[in-house]
Amino acid sequence: MAQPGPDDDLADDIRALAGVFLEARRADLERLDAALATDDLDTVRAVGHAFKGSCAPFGFPEAGRIGAALEEAAARGDREAVDQLAPQLRASLPVA
Repeated sequence: MAQPGPDDDLADDIRALAGVFLEARRADLERLDAALATDDLDTVRAVGHAFKGSCAPFGFPEAGRIGAALEEAAARGDREAVDQLAPQLRASLPVA
């Protein structure tokens, strides 16, 4: 059996970071649900911004694109677009 090496440590680190990323996005989706329930578009905008900035490096560019669109829709007060984008955002990651 081969001895663990530096590549094994790197793989473990990447798995740990991916877990932290997914947990953070789960928390963001909970924040999004609460914000939608209270019509808090500032929080919706912040959640969209978080997705926009964090998803592509972890292999979820579509979630980042949807996050950017959600951020823009919330910033302009377009609740109809927000309501269309929110479920797309949830479906774009394996965290729901």
